[in-house]
Amino acid sequence: MVEEALLGHTKAMNRGMRPEPFYVIANVRHPAILVEGGFLTNTDDAGKLGRAVYRDQLAAGIAEGIKRYREVIRRRQPSAAASAPET
Repeated sequence: MVEEALLGHTKAMNRGMRPEPFYVIANVRHPAILVEGGFLTNTDDAGKLGRAVYRDQLAAGIAEGIKRYREVIRRRQPSAAASAPET
């Protein structure tokens, strides 16, 4: 969801996702992602990352993807009222 939202906001090339066991995301109890918004060694990426507008697009895409994820999780969980026994 974050990848899709990022691509929508930035129009960046889709480099895909690769699950990797990075310590910062593998050793947590909650859902985690690692976003690479560009590479400073790539002159095109470095130019984009130097602009506040592009960084705002990255931030908006990440935020939108997280919000979408949270909504899906909320819909999957039964509400407390629905699961409470009747008296």
